[in-house]
This record gives sequence, C-alpha cells and structure tokens, in this order.
Amino acid sequence: MRTWFIGPWELSSATAILPASPREGRVLLVESTGKGAALPWHRWKLVLVLSALRHLKAELEAQGFVVDHRVAPSYAEGIRAHLAEHAPEAVTVQAPAEWGIAQSIAALARQEARVRLEPDRRFLTSREWFAGWAKGRKLLRMEDFYRQQRRRLGILVDGNGDPVGGQWNLDRENRESAKALRAHGLPAAPVAFPHDEITRKVIRLVDGMPGHWGSTAGFDLPVTRAQALAALDDFVAHRLADFGPYEDAMLAGETYLYHSRLSAAMNVGLLHPREIADRAVAAWERGVAGTGPAVPLQSLEGFVRQVIGWREYVNGIYWLAMPDYRARNYFGFSRPLPQLFWEPERTDLACVRDSVRMVRDTAYAHHIHRLMVLCNFANLTLTDPRRLSDWFWAAFADAMEWVELPNVVGMGTFGDGGLLASKPYVSSAAYLQRMSDYCGGCRYDPKRRTGEGACPFNYLYWSFLDDVRRGGFDVGQRMALVLKQLEKLPAAELAAMRAEREAFLASLAPDASGWTFAHDQG
Repeated sequence: MRTWFIGPWELSSATAILPASPREGRVLLVESTGKGAALPWHRWKLVLVLSALRHLKAELEAQGFVVDHRVAPSYAEGIRAHLAEHAPEAVTVQAPAEWGIAQSIAALARQEARVRLEPDRRFLTSREWFAGWAKGRKLLRMEDFYRQQRRRLGILVDGNGDPVGGQWNLDRENRESAKALRAHGLPAAPVAFPHDEITRKVIRLVDGMPGHWGSTAGFDLPVTRAQALAALDDFVAHRLADFGPYEDAMLAGETYLYHSRLSAAMNVGLLHPREIADRAVAAWERGVAGTGPAVPLQSLEGFVRQVIGWREYVNGIYWLAMPDYRARNYFGFSRPLPQLFWEPERTDLACVRDSVRMVRDTAYAHHIHRLMVLCNFANLTLTDPRRLSDWFWAAFADAMEWVELPNVVGMGTFGDGGLLASKPYVSSAAYLQRMSDYCGGCRYDPKRRTGEGACPFNYLYWSFLDDVRRGGFDVGQRMALVLKQLEKLPAAELAAMRAEREAFLASLAPDASGWTFAHDQG
C-alpha cells in the first residue's frame, strides 16, 4: 500500500499528485504547527489554506479514499509519523514550492528511502528548464522569457511562431489613468462564496489563534475546486475584457476593480495556470468568431503575460537564486519596517493608508498598490528589503515565498541589484497622481517638493536619486534621463529635500510587533 502526500500549496486535483483510485493507497494531509507559527499570517490566509485542506479531505473521502489527516510540528514530521504508524511501501511527495519546506523534505528523503520526490507540476516551466534557459545569459529579462514561453506553450502564436496580432507585448495600450477608469465605470464585485460548516469551523479556529494579523471578517475567497472554477468563469465573463486598459489604475476604497482575484486560488493549488490561460484565450476566440462578447487582444495579452510569463519567471528566479536571494540588499538599507504597515491609521498619506487598509481587510491589493505604493514607499524610506519581504509573505493571501521574494526584493526594491528588474521602480507623487485619485483627498500637495504640505513622495524620491548618484550605484540605462534631471535641481532645494526626508524618517514609528520570523519552519 502506497501513500500520496498532498502538500500545503497543492489542494486540488488540478495540482496535486493523487492515486488513480482508492484501491491504490492512502492520501496524507498534514497541518504544520511550525509553519503556522513561522510568521504573523493574515487570518484570511489561514482560513483559505485550512478550509481548502479540509474541503479536499471531505471530497477525497466522499470518493472513497482513506485520508490520514494529522497535525504535526512540520510537514516532514507528519510524513515521518505516518511512515511509523502505517508502514506504506512508499510515500509520493511533490517537490515543495518553498525553499525551507523543500530542504526539510529533501533531508527526510535522504534518511528514508520510501519517501519519493516527484517534479513540481503546479507550474508550466520546470526548474531545470528555467535554469537551462538562464545559463550563459548576461541579462535574465522577463520579456525574453515570455516570448519563449508563448512559442513553447503554443499560446497566442500563429503557425510560424509569431505573435497573434503582430506584437508580443501590448503593455503600452494598458496604461489608462484613474480619471479614465472612473469615467469608464466599475464592474460588479467579484463573485463571493458563502461559508459552509467546514469554513465556519475553520474561522472559529483561526479567530482563537493569537499573534496573527487582520480579521476573518468578510472572508469570501474560494476554498474548493468548484468555487475556484466559478471565480475564474466570473472573471472571464465580467472583467477580462476591460482588464488591460485599467490594470494599473487605482481608486480610493476600490480593492479589486477589473482584476481577477485568482492569484490566491492559483497559488494554493485550486487552479492550474494552464487552465486559466486557456479559458481566457477561449473567451477571446469566441469574441473573434462572433459567438461571444468581444475581448480586446490588449486585455487578453496583458492577463496571459501575468499568468504564463511573470508568475513562471519569478518562480524560476527564486529557485535559481536561493537561498542567498533572501539576503540581497543592493542599496544596503537597514531601517526597520514602519509600524504603519501593520496599522494604516498611523499615516496621513492617503495612498499608503488605503493600500495598507485593503491588505489588512482583504489580504489583497493589486500589483500597482504593491509595487508603486507599498514597495515604492518602503524603498524611499530606506527600509530593509528583508523586513518588507517578511511582511508581504505574511500579509497577502496569495504570497508564498517563491512569488513574494522575487517580487519584493527584485522588482519592488531593486534589492538584487538588477538580476530581475532593469531599474528601480520608484516614483514621485506625479505617477501616483496620474494613476490614482488619492491625491485629491490627501492633505499633501503632489506638486510641491518642499515646504508646508509638500508630498513626502517628492522629497523622498529626489533624495533617493541623490543617494544613488552619490553612492555610484548602477541602476540601469532606463534611469539615466531622470538622473540627468537631478543635476538641474538647485543645490539649496536638494538640500532642503534631504532635510525634510530626515525629519520624515525620524517621524516613522518602527515595527513594534516583536515577531521573530522563523522562515524555514514547516
């Protein structure tokens, strides 16, 4: 009799390796107390993972499978205890998605020959393929990888391997402002999922867990395979067509806009990236054929790029660069995470306050909130990228280390010195004013760089650039023009901005959570 271990991020038949029938063996599910205590996880995230696991158990048992569901100090200890109690001839384990868990499972497999590792099937690109693609390249740019992906997977390419529509990337068509989005109008909220008794029990359990962030109030994420497919259908039907043009815009108080909200379901294993891409492409094809609503190619391409391009790319970077990637800190920033990342009421910057608020309330914010508000603010306030990465990992329902670490340390803060991104993604208030409506309701003036009411993003931004110039940091050719603009600033104004930055930094209360981060527990 064999056993199949279902890990924490493979919670459906779409991503798990399962026996073909109940006659072939048992299924092992483990809840790791070490993983549960490793970070101050958002309570929505805990409900999502625990409810999805328990729903999977119920579904498997309804199909006749024998399920060993146990609580253990770690996933490896759970497997070890199962081996001792049931003595299976083998335990099949899919390669874990996170470095720390992978190391503990690999150590167990070296000690116990019955533990047999299988390749990770949750992605479209194997770690080995990505390493081969990366070998010998001076620059590991996502655009090059993405084009290779399109051809390799046969997605949005013609018979010659050229891009459908003639262009690989339609990002230039997907930058409508917040004003344009407001004029266009907003979609209905994503489909929400009511709680059954399993989820209600999990919520009561999570409510009683000390030390975690946020509240379970309002939790409505999909926790079953059927619910996740319904969420995918809802996005394709109601938001995909307008996703592209408005994907970068932000509106105060609006969390989801035209975004899919599928990343959490995908990253815990309820959906597979191929089926997401295929359903989106099928909707576009129906529109082209006149058998369904039109889906503009710019929206389809922008969405597909995130699923088969960016997600796969950051996973490849993660496994290529670990474990040293955690310690990357190109600018040498050492300031603690500001406490306002846990308590948004501590800041009167409207964009930062609302972005942290939506994370606190829903364990979600879309990619521009993450990159151009939260990471931008942390970088401009000289925050240690490791501390910011820890917060992202704990705070977002869709954040596993393999996805948040490259996004935060690489894309968000340039902490890896350009391995992943071609420039630091920092900005002054001008970008935030164009892409959001926050500035109109904020006490700060986005056009002022110094003095009463000056927006902190302005003097923080120009002071950061001055640090780059003084430190001789290589930030890529894309920053050359803005660094030239720095030379035109009067020395007195630049000195005033640096002084205002120091006063602002001194006003930021540091992280007072007292949390000890045990990254590799689990």
